[in-house]
Amino acid sequence: MALTIEASITGSAGDRVDLVARGRIDSETATELEAAVDEQLRLGRHTIRLDLGEVGFLSSAGIRSLFNVHRAAKGAGGSCLVSRSSEPIHRVLTLSRLAPLLMEPGAIDRPAPLPVPAAGPAPLPVPAAGPAAPLRTEQVGEVILVGFDGSAAATLAGVIVGTAAWTSGMGTIDETPRNVPREAFGIGIGALADDGPAVTSGGELLAACGSVFVRPPRPFGVPDSLVGSGDLVPSIRVATGLFWEGTPRGHTGFEGAGAAPVALDTLLGILLERAGAEAIAVLMVAEVLGLVGAELIRPIAEATADDHPAAGRAEVAARWLSFSREPCHAGRTALVVGIATRGARGALADFARPFGTVNAHLHATVFPHRPIRRGVTDPETIVSGLGGMSPLAVMHLLADPAPVLGSGRPELVRGACWFAPLEVRGPRQ
Repeated sequence: MALTIEASITGSAGDRVDLVARGRIDSETATELEAAVDEQLRLGRHTIRLDLGEVGFLSSAGIRSLFNVHRAAKGAGGSCLVSRSSEPIHRVLTLSRLAPLLMEPGAIDRPAPLPVPAAGPAPLPVPAAGPAAPLRTEQVGEVILVGFDGSAAATLAGVIVGTAAWTSGMGTIDETPRNVPREAFGIGIGALADDGPAVTSGGELLAACGSVFVRPPRPFGVPDSLVGSGDLVPSIRVATGLFWEGTPRGHTGFEGAGAAPVALDTLLGILLERAGAEAIAVLMVAEVLGLVGAELIRPIAEATADDHPAAGRAEVAARWLSFSREPCHAGRTALVVGIATRGARGALADFARPFGTVNAHLHATVFPHRPIRRGVTDPETIVSGLGGMSPLAVMHLLADPAPVLGSGRPELVRGACWFAPLEVRGPRQ
């Protein structure tokens, strides 16, 4: 649904304006709100009230937009605050603890103050940090592992949600919203809960460290996100996917030996061998040399027995999926979540597919370039930093290394990876 904005001039000097918005404020429409506010500021109206009572959806891009217009008006010596909000807007701003900053005082239902815990014993003094020990590196083929540590990689439990039957229009989908707390990770076809049913709004989805990134199922769809903050926990609807609880605690940095790229399937094979597991959960942040993948461009509600993404015919697949014809997104930064296995067996038989030298199912969210510090060990900090940026793409990764006709395989320059053995059950409807 598009965003419409109507201006109503108030004040005896005509220096105040109410902007009444209707629709949704997301990655595709947030700039329209910013442009409307900028126009009023240029006309000298520096007291701006935003009526969002008929706005039904606010993503992280919309929150950033509200920050931007608030800052722009304040910089001009005025104000730009939400004067009225719908229930979804009020809930997002209240749970994220942004209501006092972005809403007029009269528009806020102030919750009871959070209880203050009793003071415990004083924390032990932290000794002054000495010089950092040099990171241990080792070369495996053309991949250099930096600070590899698999000692904390405890086994995680995963579950497959839904089934692949939806691809032929025959499956049933549980549209119950599912919360995605900070310790939950997963990939699949789904949508933000406030964005509507997964059958009509669900596209490529990635969840990590309290952030959810989704791509709407239409050609040239602009990715969106919802980043948990304060008491705000993102909620999603999922058609099919795999999720697990717990941050993978095995970790390593990686980079190519010399000028060699790091082939993603090669790196996954090394991690599988080091973990000694049949399957591993993977969380990765990397600088990209080239990604190969596909994106759903039609809602699954349109699938029929003869016309669906898994029909097995190229002409049908082309109507459902947008494929990268060659490696793309060079020079950008990617957040990768998914699983890798030695072979597709058991619960993962239909979920993990051939991926170069391994079997895997991986999604990537692509961002503008962000340098990655060598030896980083805290995934929450780096992922939350990426969550504050606008995603450029959310894609299902593929590896097609066949000579001449193959589109290639994902290759990386350097990055950080967290992994753990994974036991999967499912599917769960």
